[in-house]
Amino acid sequence: MNLGNLNVFSAATVKMGWLNQRQTVLAQNIANADTPNYRAKDLKAPTFSKIMNGNVNMQMSKTAMGHMVGAGAKIDARVIKERNKDVYEVSPNENAVVMEEQLMKVSESSMNYKLASSIYSKNLLMFKMALNGSGR
Repeated sequence: MNLGNLNVFSAATVKMGWLNQRQTVLAQNIANADTPNYRAKDLKAPTFSKIMNGNVNMQMSKTAMGHMVGAGAKIDARVIKERNKDVYEVSPNENAVVMEEQLMKVSESSMNYKLASSIYSKNLLMFKMALNGSGR
């Protein structure tokens, strides 16, 4: 049995992968905080409508022979530039990276990653308990 085929595990894996990519982009923003004319970037998060339209690599479960399984697509995690209206301060060299905002986003990504990994590990523990018997 491949646990990656179960919805809970695949959803947590996709979320952790997206958060890992976002952390890389945020680290690049922080590294370029003094680069002239640099604008902060961020990853575009998959939305519910994109999931429903099939633009995220997550498939419905086929629980009966008569059910149809749609083809999943890749996750849409493109790097986008932040809008200028969201920029609150610009340095004299036209750099628009606000360290406080970037650090808040890093902290948010870290908390979401811990949540996704906790969901993954708790579900794995639940499977182990079911296989070994209750309470062991």
